Formats: sequence, C-alpha cells, structure tokens
Amino acid sequence: MAEFTAADVKRLRDATGAGMMDCKRALTDAEGDFDKAADLVRERTGAKMAERAGERVADEGVVHAYLHRPTPGLPPKVGVLVELNCETDFVAKGEAFQALANDLALHIAAMAPAVVAEDDVDEAQLEQEREFARKQAREEGKPDHIIEKIVDGKVKAFYKERVLLNQPFVKDDKRTVGELIEELQRTSGEKILVSRFSRFQVGA
Repeated sequence: MAEFTAADVKRLRDATGAGMMDCKRALTDAEGDFDKAADLVRERTGAKMAERAGERVADEGVVHAYLHRPTPGLPPKVGVLVELNCETDFVAKGEAFQALANDLALHIAAMAPAVVAEDDVDEAQLEQEREFARKQAREEGKPDHIIEKIVDGKVKAFYKERVLLNQPFVKDDKRTVGELIEELQRTSGEKILVSRFSRFQVGA
C-alpha cells in the first residue's frame, strides 16, 4: 500500500489546485511518488502546477483549537481543530484572522460539515445521492425532463448540508462560510483558505 502523509496531500493540492480526494487517489496510484502523482492529477483534472513566478501560496496561518461547553462547569463534549492559512505571518497574527479561525471552529462544532470544499466530496457518495434522488423522483411519478433538475437540486442541498464552504454561517445565515472567508480575503489582500479540520464529539 502506498505510504504518504497528510502533508504530502496538502503539498500536491497546493501545487495543482486539485481537490483533496483527487490528490489522495493520485498519490495512491503513484505509490507515493509526488512527481508521478502530479502528472496523474494534471492528466485527470487538467489542473496546472502552481510553480510559476509570482504564484500566491498560502503557507502561513494557524491551527486553532475550540472546545464547546454546552453547560458551564461540565466537561466539553465537542472539540474542533481547524487549519486556516494565509500568505504572510503578519496577517496570521492579526485580530481579524484570529477571529475568523475561532468563528470557523465554532461553526464546525455546531454544524458538523464533512469536508472543506465540493471537490473533496467522495464521488461514489455523490453518485449514490444522485441515484437515490432519481429513484425517489421516479417513484413520485415525475416526468423525465424534470428528474435531472430535481437531482441537481438535491446535489446542491447535499453540498449545502455537508460542505463547509457551502454551509450558511452559523452566526449569520445570510452568508455562507465561503463568503465569510472571501470578505477577509478582500480586506487583507491575501489568499486565505481552510486546509483541513477535525471535529471530535464524545460518543460519536
């Protein structure tokens, strides 16, 4: 079995712009060889290596920890670690960036997303959702020309429920988490992204 680390997946993702699952598959198929995996990603997704001069790389940032205590005085039941990246240490140390990291961790604790971005959703799981939606629509007697529109709507709803960047922000549901991040990108002038997160819940 191919041996590679989460850091290898992140490096390949940063270099190609491809989704996490695409990078994992490529590293697996290339038996951990980074250069071969990069070639596989380019062939499969058309992603381009981000090594040209002036390419903006978000390799600074923080790993933020959050513990949720629903009842004061009792031990926390939910914990979150989230890695939020930016381009410079100057922005990473700023109050707005630190506040965003905390808001993201709080949101993840409350809303339990499964992945960061749409590209990270497992394609087999997504196809299962599509087939279920098609079957349900047919059983309800929907005409064929309407079924695919229904399926598209179900997929969008799935993304909204499971994908962090697509979820309505827990403290302001008029904007998504992705839009929240874009706001800080505009004000800071830097590329900002969520690389990964882990959510822990007692008994789950």
